[in-house]
Amino acid sequence: MGLSIVQLSSKLIRVTRGYSHWCPGCEEMHIVPDTWSFDGNLERPTFTPGFKLTCIQRILADGEWIGEWQRDANGKIIPMVCHYILTAGILNFCADSTHELSGKSVALPDIHAGMTDKLAYLCD
Repeated sequence: MGLSIVQLSSKLIRVTRGYSHWCPGCEEMHIVPDTWSFDGNLERPTFTPGFKLTCIQRILADGEWIGEWQRDANGKIIPMVCHYILTAGILNFCADSTHELSGKSVALPDIHAGMTDKLAYLCD
């Protein structure tokens, strides 16, 4: 079964197993699972509980993974964490996030044109 995609607003896309939005910290789409509580506000959404994605840092070109991993000076693969609480359309990034928005709060951005067919490379 393929991924069902419906753009609900400038901020959210409904997908088969949840809601997808653009993450400005990771510079990719994330999917919040259906099992999370959602207040129904399509432009300034609140989802609970918080969301935490852990995986390996990927090398992206134009928002797409090129099949390579980020590595440190010793050649070791670098882990990635994106942890946030989305409340009233504000992404509140937790301090354990490994990207530049760690510890900051930013408005949920609009989804970039063309992202509906380039949903996140999700990590287990």
